[in-house]
Amino acid sequence: MSSAPTSDSDTGSLSEVIRVSHRCEDRTPSIAIVEAIADLTGVEPGALADDAGVVLYDHVDPDALDALVAHHPDSGVDLSFAVDEYDVRVGPDEVVVRVSE
Repeated sequence: MSSAPTSDSDTGSLSEVIRVSHRCEDRTPSIAIVEAIADLTGVEPGALADDAGVVLYDHVDPDALDALVAHHPDSGVDLSFAVDEYDVRVGPDEVVVRVSE
């Protein structure tokens, strides 16, 4: 998992962006989202619901998300949605998460 602070070109502010690849067989897009949000909140992925109060299933069906991306790996799938105070983008290879501004 890697995180990279990037400059938001519209505001000039510095915001942390977490990018997690999901192209490997042991990490689905939904798991990548959980890992990225956990990284931003500073908790372990398995404790995200208990420690940070973030439950992915409250915002999107993880199985449906994984199936959509897995069944269309070369189609340029690009989904964006919010999970609590996080902006999430799921592309064909990686998940990008940032704190909403």
